[in-house]
Amino acid sequence: MFKKIKNNIFRKRAQKFLSVTPREHRFVSYDKAQKVLLLFESDYAEKNPAIRKIVLSLQEDGKKVTAWGFVDKKETQTVILPDFQILHHKQTDSFGKPDSSLINQLQEMKFDLLIDLSLRTLLPLQYLAMYATASCKAGIRHTDLPLYDFILDLEKKTPSTETSKTEENPVDETYLFNQIIFYLKSIQTND
Repeated sequence: MFKKIKNNIFRKRAQKFLSVTPREHRFVSYDKAQKVLLLFESDYAEKNPAIRKIVLSLQEDGKKVTAWGFVDKKETQTVILPDFQILHHKQTDSFGKPDSSLINQLQEMKFDLLIDLSLRTLLPLQYLAMYATASCKAGIRHTDLPLYDFILDLEKKTPSTETSKTEENPVDETYLFNQIIFYLKSIQTND
């Protein structure tokens, strides 16, 4: 019941924010993206090896990467760095909205590309995706609200017989990242 209330409050806040806040949408190819914001769900131990590999691969391609995650616990052990931080429950209100200081910090930064690697619906990450200033936002469908410009719909994804033999669930952050990057590199624009 409380989850439904939280989702309804997010929906109303998002509709209001999106209706009064103009945003310049534009497709940003992978080659043209200079600054990238990664949003992710942190593992409970806060090690996030897959996310760290993704950050490293983006940095090797010459991208400036900022990664913000959310962990489902009251406090984090990870040191807060300018380009890598993990939020927790004490940094959100009762409805999942991050503190205004975090939102202000995020809105001061400008990104070419936002990639949301969260596989589940996490309201704090949806708020971050909504408030982030990015030219192009990509992620999977969590809601029918227009938070993203580029959406992968993985609900209909069924594992092939080859992958189901070796992996129970082939859809993880690395798979999602690879799919988004594949399409960002494949789509050609005339700008």
